[in-house]
Amino acid sequence: MFGSPRRKSAQLLYLDRLALSIQSVQRRLKRFEEEFGMDSEVFYSKLQNAELNERIEYAEWAGEHEMLQRLQQQRKQLQDKLKAGAP
Repeated sequence: MFGSPRRKSAQLLYLDRLALSIQSVQRRLKRFEEEFGMDSEVFYSKLQNAELNERIEYAEWAGEHEMLQRLQQQRKQLQDKLKAGAP
């Protein structure tokens, strides 16, 4: 059965887990931003345009930035699904 209370409850729990994961990634990004004195969006843009020298930390930072983008996209899709009442 689509839209059952149990399914919606599971989706809400997953939404909570996504929020916690997003907060965790944001904390890690903040550390990179403070260490390198640059916003993550600016950093990622410069990295994509090959404006930065290679550093192992940059690979980690880029991975965290990409993870945040994926988590936020998942959260938005689930929120939209819940608002629409879809399964």
